[in-house]
Amino acid sequence: MSQRVYTSQLRARRAEETRRAIVETARDLFVSRGYGRVSVATVAEEAGVALNTVYSSVGGKPALILAMAQDSTDDELTGRTMRQIVTAGDGREILRLTAAGTGAVIERHFKTLVVLMDARNSDADVAKAADYALGFYRNHVNLIADRLFDLGEVRPDLTREQTRDILWFYFGASAWTTAVRELGWTYGQAGVWLEAQAAAALLIPRMDRTV
Repeated sequence: MSQRVYTSQLRARRAEETRRAIVETARDLFVSRGYGRVSVATVAEEAGVALNTVYSSVGGKPALILAMAQDSTDDELTGRTMRQIVTAGDGREILRLTAAGTGAVIERHFKTLVVLMDARNSDADVAKAADYALGFYRNHVNLIADRLFDLGEVRPDLTREQTRDILWFYFGASAWTTAVRELGWTYGQAGVWLEAQAAAALLIPRMDRTV
C-alpha cells in the first residue's frame, strides 16, 4: 500500500470519527435540552471541535437531525432481521424475530427517536427527518406483513393492507415508545407482550390450521 493511499484512508477514518462524534453530541444535546434550544455553536463546543468543523463535517441543524435519522436507518441489525424473516416459514417465528429485531434497533437509537417524535410537530426540519426515518421503518414492517400474508399465516378475514396496519400498530415506533418510555417496561417485557398481542390479532389459531 502506498503512503498516499494510507494517508487518504487515515484521513477518511478520522473524518468519519469526527462526524460520528459531532452527530452523537448533537443527539445528546437535543435530548437533554430540546432541539429548538440547541445551537450549532453549542454542538461544536460540547464536541470539542471548531464551529466550521461541524458545518464541513455534517452541516447546520437540519443536516444534523437528518444525519441522526439516516444513522438509525443504516443499522445493520435491520438487514440481519430481514434476512432471518425472509427464510422463516412460521408466523409465530416471524413475529418473534420482528419483536427482537425492532426492539434491538429501537433501543440502540432510542435517543434519536425521542428527538424526532418530540419535535416533529414544532419544526419542519425535524418533521422531514422523522418522515424519512419512520417511512423507512414502516416500509420494512410492511415487508414483514407481506411475508406473513403470502405465507398464508394470517387470518382469512384480513386483507394485506389490514395486515400491514395491524403489524405497524404493534411494532411501530409509537408502540415501543409507549411501552418503554411511558409505561417503564423493559425492552424484553415490551417485546414479549407485543409479540403475543400481534399473534392474537393476526395469525390463524393453531387449532384452525389445516394439515
